[in-house]
Amino acid sequence: MKKTYALAFLLFQIFAVTYYGYLRIHNAERVKQPRSFGDTGEYLHNANLPILSREFWTDLRAPGTALLWKTVNSDPERIFQLQLYLSICAWALLAYCASQALKSNWLKPLLFSLILAFSLSRDIFMWDPFLGSESIALSFMALFLAASIWLIQEWKTYKLVFILFFAVGMVLTRDTFAYLLLMVALINLPVFWRSPYRSKALALSFAFVVIFAFSSQLAELGLRPYRAILMNTALRIYPSNEYTDYFRQHGMPISERLVEMSRNPEAGQKFAVNIALTFDDDQAAYRQWAKASGYAEYLKFLWFFKADTFQKVFTETAGQSFFPDVFYYTATGYRPIIKDARLAEILYPTRFGLFFFFIANLLAAFFVPIFWRKREVNGYIPLLMILLSYPQAVLVWAADPNDIARHSIAHNVLMRLGVWLLLFFVLDFLLPSLYAQLTFGNRTKNPA
Repeated sequence: MKKTYALAFLLFQIFAVTYYGYLRIHNAERVKQPRSFGDTGEYLHNANLPILSREFWTDLRAPGTALLWKTVNSDPERIFQLQLYLSICAWALLAYCASQALKSNWLKPLLFSLILAFSLSRDIFMWDPFLGSESIALSFMALFLAASIWLIQEWKTYKLVFILFFAVGMVLTRDTFAYLLLMVALINLPVFWRSPYRSKALALSFAFVVIFAFSSQLAELGLRPYRAILMNTALRIYPSNEYTDYFRQHGMPISERLVEMSRNPEAGQKFAVNIALTFDDDQAAYRQWAKASGYAEYLKFLWFFKADTFQKVFTETAGQSFFPDVFYYTATGYRPIIKDARLAEILYPTRFGLFFFFIANLLAAFFVPIFWRKREVNGYIPLLMILLSYPQAVLVWAADPNDIARHSIAHNVLMRLGVWLLLFFVLDFLLPSLYAQLTFGNRTKNPA
């Protein structure tokens, strides 16, 4: 019986992935050409640098995207194909690993199908023709989740190698993933401290901290924190009297001319301020301050205005942080794969994003003590996916006030997928006890 089911499930998986791949590839054929945007030139510049050069690893953008683009000679059409097929493979592998973690044979094909259908949501597959880091970052994220689910079923050293490989891939495509790894590393320690896997969990946490430090060092060498300070000065600090006064008292050279420009409602003025801070001769003293102590002072600023830091993702940018509309980035010829709007909304809820965020986090908080008491390991990953969505949203808000919606895609995908995984793992956890109760009830009614 088990062999028959295993064969039937394998055939189902082959059919489902084949059809899934057909939908993705057929839909991709409608795209007229890959979509470029303001940062595309920087990624292409990095991809054209020698891989062994220092500049390649410390350029303006994290090197992971350029590293993969090099394999197709930075040709936009081939980049599109690379990102498409990598995404298909990554989400198919995640569907396989997640379904294998379930005990119930009835739920396995349902979860396998659901994850494939989930990845047909616009906010996931729309990035394949987009010449940026989003598609590759989401693919590495899916592979990292697959490896994490695989590892937590049985802690083996060779599985740690896979999870670390995908973790490095994540942080080399987007710097913010390094902070996610740091948060997971800190949570792993108390969770697994009294488990038989304490030493392996400690090693994994240490490796995540090392990856975080490595990513931070590359970012610093590439002056990415420095550029973030310039953008925050132009778009967040100068437009506010209170923030400007704070930094004036903490040594920032203030340009009254640029302050006035930043508060001009005319479109483009704030970005003109950023350009002026970057290139104008009279801003040399400011740039020297920003490179020397700007990042440290900005961190102090975030803590000093901690109420703003922790609340403005709700009061100022809730729409961008928790239900981002990124349709603007779709390539010409984009068509949804899931035609039914109601089905698309069920798979990937967007209309009530902030409400969904609170419900998801309350649901996760409710199950934390249950899974902890029962030592149910499957719940650990989806709980982290949901509960870490808020600190990631705060991180995105604090890091760069420009284009928060696009930068918020990753944690929104994690949260929504985490809810689906949590529901399936809860069902898988409850079904045996429900079955036992039903069986016991039938036996008591029919003692013979």
